[in-house]
Order: sequence, then structure tokens, then C-alpha cells
Amino acid sequence: MFLDDRTIEEMLGCAGQPSELAGWRSAAVHEGWREPLASGHGFRHRYDASVGDGGWVFHRLNDALSMAVVDFRAARHLSRLHRHDDHLVFCAWIEGRSTISAGDDPADDELAHGFCTFYGLSRGDAVRTVYEPNRSLRWVSIFLRRDRVRDVLGLDAQALPPIFRDYILHRTPTGLRHVPLGSAASVAANQAFECPYEGELRRLYLIAKAIEIVCAVIQSHADGDAEDGPVLPRADVEKVKLARQVIEQNLDEPLSVSELAAAVGMTIKKLQSGFQLLFRGSVGQVYKQVRLSKALVLVSKSDMPMIDIAIECGYECPGSFTRAFKLAFGACPTLVRATATRGAPAALPRECASGLVN
Repeated sequence: MFLDDRTIEEMLGCAGQPSELAGWRSAAVHEGWREPLASGHGFRHRYDASVGDGGWVFHRLNDALSMAVVDFRAARHLSRLHRHDDHLVFCAWIEGRSTISAGDDPADDELAHGFCTFYGLSRGDAVRTVYEPNRSLRWVSIFLRRDRVRDVLGLDAQALPPIFRDYILHRTPTGLRHVPLGSAASVAANQAFECPYEGELRRLYLIAKAIEIVCAVIQSHADGDAEDGPVLPRADVEKVKLARQVIEQNLDEPLSVSELAAAVGMTIKKLQSGFQLLFRGSVGQVYKQVRLSKALVLVSKSDMPMIDIAIECGYECPGSFTRAFKLAFGACPTLVRATATRGAPAALPRECASGLVN
């Protein structure tokens, strides 16, 4: 297993390298290569084939806000330590899953598609992520300086939910928190991958996408307290997570709530309560979110016929798939695919045909 310690200071320092440097330059002895972006405010990191396929792009958007856009498939088990002192970090996962742990807590948690994982840690603490081999991973990470939140969002810390306010004002660690990506935040994360602009327009566009995602996470906590209410026993947490995995593995033939509860050894009431506490939604809402998240990936990243995507994601009727997709993402599947193929900004209109086209 390869272990690398990465810091926000190192990434910001590398982002300031002169853009006129020609060719690729080594980033780490056993890892890959980095190339300065033409803007002079970021870099592209490409992994060696022995490490994995793909890489990531780091954008220093301004003095308080940065973004990493990651598209990667590990060739072997990889472990990473990330240290982001005095930053709130938001990881919006579009495809794949990984494990993560933070600080002194040895317990592994999960990064998963359809969710945004965020955290703010004590100075010197790190998060550890582990990537399994041959698993496609796509996500967007946003780094927001703790002392500059007001400058970026235009909001005073006192106006924010307690979990953010306490970290900003007192450096009270948030721990690892997972929030389901709503439709708008999911689209914003995908649009960060498809940005067609260059220079200042690209920077402004990515700032807008980053703020959309951060606002969605803040809104999810706007009605809560610093405490998340009742806490599930560890055994029940594992069962609820297993239930979500069962949903993901059976989208084409979905289980009823009673069947799902029986499959993981819980009562229906406990399962529903666990989904509300862990995923902030009912079993039905999470099921809908999971299948639409998968549909968005298949529509934008594959050439699979739309009718096959509908069936694979649990829609028996093509028309119902199109309606659900359009309601969630603002445009029909064919238009989203065409936009992704062209590399044009997905400012998706509400008007489009209701039928599916292969």
C-alpha cells in the first residue's frame, strides 16, 4: 500500500508555479507528474500507470477558495493522508466510493457517490483515504479558508448553523459529516467537470459551482443544531449503510421497504428512522436519489442507449424515467448527453422533448 502525505499548503504553493514552464515536471518520486495550468493559478496532476489511470486538476480560485476536480482509477490499493489546516473541505462525490477516517478516530467511514462529505479538523490533524484498485472515482473537492468565509459567501459566521459557526470562530472540529447531494448540487459538481471556459471565465464559473455546493451543504444544516439528534448504535449504522448498498446493487429489481429491512435484519420502523438520521431522507427518497445519481453518470459518461439506462436504474417506463430525470436535473437525458459530448456549459433549459432517443 502506497502512503502519501498531502497538505493544502503544498497544493497552493504548487498552484503558483509559472505557467510558462514547458512540459511535464515531477510532482512526487513514485506518483506522477504535474503541469502548470495556462492561467498560472493551478496545476494538472497525472498519475503514473503503476499508480492509476487519470488524475486531478487543482484550481486556486482566489485567496480563500480552491477546488480539485478528480477523475481517477487506482491500479492498486492506495492510502493518502490529507492535511487541510484552517480549511473547511467539501467533497462532492459523483461516481464511486472510498473509505475515510479522521484525526484520532480509527473507525473507517465512507465517501460515496450521491453524497457530499465535509469536515473541518484541528490544526495538525489529517484525514486518511483509501482507494481500492480498478474502481472509477470522480469527485470535486472544495477548500474554503476558515477565516475568509465571510469574504467568499457574504455571510457572517453568526448567521451560519452551529457546526460551521463553531469551527469558524473557535476551531471546534466538525468531524466527518455526510450530506446527500441534492439535484442542484449534483448538477453543479458535474458541471465543474464540463467547464468549457478558459482564463478568468473559467475561474468565475468554478467559483460559482463551488459556492452552489457549499450553500447546499449549509442549507442541509440550517434547521439543525450542532448536535445531530439521536445517535444510532454502531451496529445499526452498519445495517443502514448495508441497506443502501443493497439498494445500489438492485436498482433494476428494487426491493420493497419490508424486503430491504428483512435483508439487513432491522424492523421497518428502525430502518426508516436510520435512513432519516444517516441520510436525511426516507428509504424511498434515498432510492430515488441513488438511481438518479447513477442515471446522470450513465447519461453523461457512456453511450448506453437511454432505454437501457432507464431499465438499469429501475424505471420500467421510459417516459417515467425521462420525467424524473428532467425534474431532478432541469433537462431531458438526451440534452444532458449532448451537452456533455459537446463540452458546452450545462445551462440546461426546461424545454425538451419528452421521449427517449437511443
